[in-house]
Amino acid sequence: MPTTMDLLSKALDQPNAPSAAEWCRRLGVNRTALSVCRARGRLSPTIAGSIAAELGEDPATWITIAAMEAEPETAAKKSLLRRLSSRVQKL
Repeated sequence: MPTTMDLLSKALDQPNAPSAAEWCRRLGVNRTALSVCRARGRLSPTIAGSIAAELGEDPATWITIAAMEAEPETAAKKSLLRRLSSRVQKL
């Protein structure tokens, strides 16, 4: 299943991609927000959804992925991830 770090890489690595600082400006967040996200290894649901929308991807899918990444590891999370993975694999 893709991760929000995959989404961030896609946003920053495309040809003529805006810088991280420019993304922060576009999203209306502190200029260090993406650095903090990288350090944590995940995007917040709000930032993930906003970047997805800017890239023309489905924000709801990326918000869901971000929310699942933020959840602690539990049996319920593993079960839900199994259900979601087949729907999200094609990203």
